[in-house]
Amino acid sequence: MFEDVLSFIEAHERFLISGHVKPDGDCLGTEVALYHFLRQMGKKVRILNADPLERSLDFLGDDTPFEVHQRGQSLPEHDVHCLVDCSTLGRTGSVGQAAEGLSGVEYMVVDHHVGSDLGDGDILLWNPEAPSCGCLVYDLYRTAGAPLTPEAAEGIFVSIVADTGWFQYSNTTDEALAIAANLVSVGVKPHLIYNRLYRRNPREQIQLLGEALGHVRFEEDGRLAICPLPRSFMAKAESGGFNTDEILDQCRSVEGVEIVALLKEILDGKVKISLRSSDRYDVDDIAREFGGGGHKKASGAELPGPLSEAVQALEERCRERLRD
Repeated sequence: MFEDVLSFIEAHERFLISGHVKPDGDCLGTEVALYHFLRQMGKKVRILNADPLERSLDFLGDDTPFEVHQRGQSLPEHDVHCLVDCSTLGRTGSVGQAAEGLSGVEYMVVDHHVGSDLGDGDILLWNPEAPSCGCLVYDLYRTAGAPLTPEAAEGIFVSIVADTGWFQYSNTTDEALAIAANLVSVGVKPHLIYNRLYRRNPREQIQLLGEALGHVRFEEDGRLAICPLPRSFMAKAESGGFNTDEILDQCRSVEGVEIVALLKEILDGKVKISLRSSDRYDVDDIAREFGGGGHKKASGAELPGPLSEAVQALEERCRERLRD
């Protein structure tokens, strides 16, 4: 796989890198590492996402240029469009819409989600067993014999800790730990990255977290935690830069909880869902029933509104899973 990807890269000159909407640490960290790899290979590279970096991840832009696509804007000239932490143009928001109908462009998918081999990629850097997308780019560096720049090393480390929950989740494999150890040996400072990610929150976020947790209820003898967030709350969360993933972590910390379901009513009336589970349950297939997907223990999808109907449908499916 890696040799094929390297040959593909060598055969092209202009690369555009895009990730999914609302890019997270795995997506952005991988974009950083891939950007610097392609630059080392002498390629022309730009990163263009539909959404800006979240405040907690903005340090990744200190030494790597991130561009934000404006709806209706045409894409810069490119031969290859790299889709990171996703496998379809549809997941890239306005970037994907601008790409529709373009000719002469090939697509490279860099992903570790199940089913990404069925996406839009002409060439795949894909392994569903990889702890994070950044691990795939790390192996690309190794295969090419390319030195890791400080920026790339930091990006890969952010990718790993984002998707392993700082080595808490079941995808914390020996590979993830070995790569992380090597990144530290070449200069990555875990404590500084942790501080940048989690110790720069404005005070208002504590109030928003408290308000959000007020929406949580527990069902199935406490095995299901479900949190529906109406549009009114999401408007405040967006303006305050609140990361709703914190709700997932809080719910997962409660003894006895097996599945966490977070539902967020967004501007167009649709409802975005995020699912997390313990080692006993697979929530990826639940998300796939609603047109989404992800990992066995962490997955998501988008449902039509209204919020009340989305809650009813998802809660019913989660209850069925817990009773299997």
